[in-house]
This record gives sequence, structure tokens and C-alpha cells, in this order.
Amino acid sequence: MQGTITRRAGPRGVSWYGKYSFLDPATGKRVHRRVSAPTRKEVEALLRAAVQAAENGTGASDSRLTVAAYLDDWLASKERTVRPATYRRYADVVRVHLRPTIGGLKLAKLTPGDLDRLYAAKMATGMGGTTLHHLHCVLHGGLAQALRRGLVSRNVCELVATPKRETPEMTVWDASQAAAFLAEADASDLAALWRVALLCGLRRGELLGLRWDDLDIERGTLAVRRTLSRGTGGTWVLGEPKTATGRRSIALPASCVTALRKHRAAQNAERLRLRQLWQDGGYIFTGATGQPLHVNSLTDRYRRLIAAAGVPRIRFHDLRHTCATLLLGQGIHPKVVQERLGHANISMTLDRYSHVIPGMQQAAADALDAALAAAGEAAS
Repeated sequence: MQGTITRRAGPRGVSWYGKYSFLDPATGKRVHRRVSAPTRKEVEALLRAAVQAAENGTGASDSRLTVAAYLDDWLASKERTVRPATYRRYADVVRVHLRPTIGGLKLAKLTPGDLDRLYAAKMATGMGGTTLHHLHCVLHGGLAQALRRGLVSRNVCELVATPKRETPEMTVWDASQAAAFLAEADASDLAALWRVALLCGLRRGELLGLRWDDLDIERGTLAVRRTLSRGTGGTWVLGEPKTATGRRSIALPASCVTALRKHRAAQNAERLRLRQLWQDGGYIFTGATGQPLHVNSLTDRYRRLIAAAGVPRIRFHDLRHTCATLLLGQGIHPKVVQERLGHANISMTLDRYSHVIPGMQQAAADALDAALAAAGEAAS
């Protein structure tokens, strides 16, 4: 299969067209297609990809495929391979930011200039660097699959400057603020959840996925084995922890063991009271009738507790950051903190909480001085 390239000059300048034809296997008829681009080099690449796709039997009918139509197909494929929360973020980016702006463009004709204009328009509306970076990454992932399938000749995301992510300053509580929050939380029906979240540093999905058979109350340990997150259509999806090291066993502080004992007794009483109305999934933290605890309800309760405790407002995920910061501030080895939080590696822990390290360094220097001074006094 061969193609031809033609140069055309018009009122708007010079353009290049590539023509090719192939036998449509569905109809047995010869189909003629063309591609176009501002330069010969670009049209050669487009023509080469189109010819290859036609020869492979893929992309033969995709010359008019729009970005929106392609991204819809891409999202359908990602729904089977990524976490529900990740899929929702991808779908939101496509629905809110990509479909209304570049969705009507032909996929094969998408240019770096189209993306430059898109990013500039989003920045003009006040979109932050982190959100823009995420938009870029979602589109890059979609176009990477299109490139592998021969639907495009290049990934135009690689031809534009990647938006820079913002690195916001981490906001955490100090020990007195954490204690004030727990004092208020201890009076709530989810007192055990707040203690486990703050003192063990579990992710929200890990907390919601905890079952009673994950708890060894006598040994005071908690096994993190799964996550629970919202799926589509009001469903719930069980998944693996975020990282391989996310499956872990955590030694519980004594206050957490006490709180979990009380929580289990209260839940058992409620189960007996509701009888057949109780939806028993074996979860530690549940809604009023035993159903999985909805994240919106959890967030609402969290905000009300913060207001009642009079402490600075931080995100739910910042409870995890607070846990790590307090542990490191107490001189706990970073390797232990990494294992408790389920980070993939210790470098992630050190990088994320580097603001705590200078204090640890000084404490280490002082401890070394003290040890040598004590040894010197003993020798004399």
C-alpha cells in the first residue's frame, strides 16, 4: 500500500496533503482517505501511521474520529484497569475540561498548538498548576494508547511544555492540637476511627475497608489488607492497598485498643437491637445500619469535629501526615514510619517529611555529645 503527498499553496499559506487507499475488509470496496498537516515532515508521519493502521486492519475507519469519541473509548478501557477513585478523576477531567474544549477536534489532526491554547485558556480562568499538570497527564495517557494503536502518528503532549505542579506547604497539627481534636472526638460514636486515623496513619480507603477479622485485640495489632471505595452507580469496590507495602500489620497504641473494644461493644449492641435490619459486612466502621460508611458522611463529621475542637482545619488525609510528623518528631526511625504508613520505599518517607529531619539531625548530634560526655565521666 502506497500513499502520495501533495503540496498546496493558498490564501492561508502552504499546506501538505497525503492520500492513500485500502480495501475495506467489511465491504470489499476500495476506500480513499487523506491526511493533512502544515509541514511535509508532519504529513509524512501521519501518512505513514495511517497506512500502517490500514495494513494492520486497525484505524481504517478512524480518520474522522474526534478527540471526545476516542477519549470515551479510552475511559471505558481504563475503568477495568484502575481504581474507582482514579477512574472518577480521569472521567471528571475529560467531562469538565477536555470534551468542551478540544473534544470536537479530529484526533489525528490534534496539534501542539491546540494544547498550548487549551492550557493558556485554563490558566486564564485561574486553574492551578497541579490541576493543569493532572489534566496534561490524563491526556498524555490517553494519547499514548492512541499512538500504540496506530490512531495517531505522535503523542502531541510530548511536544508541549509539561505544566509544573505546585508543591503546597504541608499542613499538620502539632501534638497539642492533635490532643485537642482527639479529646473532642472521643465523645463521638466513631471515636475509635479518629484515633486509628490519627495515631496509625491509615489512608481513608484503608480505614473504611477494615474488618473485625483484621483486628487482633489481644495482641494489639491491626492488619491492613484491603481498601474500600465508591464505585459507579452507588456500588462499593474492594481493592488492594495503594502499594505492595500497603499490606501491613500495625502495632496499635493502647488508647486505640481501648477505643476499639468500646466500639465493638457498642456495635454489637446496635446489631442486636436492629436484628435483621443490620447489614452485616463485618466492617469495623459502618453507617447506622451496618452498611459501608459513606465518605461524604465521614467528611461532614470530620469538619464538625474540627470546628468543635477549635483546631486549624486540615484535610482528612493530613491526619496521616500529622501521624508521620509526630512520630518522626519523637525520634522514631524513618524506616519504622515508612512501614507503619505503607510507603513504597523509605525515600518517599524522607522526601515527604524532610521538614522534620533538621530537628532529628540536631537531636542526633546532641545525643552523640551526651553519650561521649557520659563515657568520659565514667572513665575518669
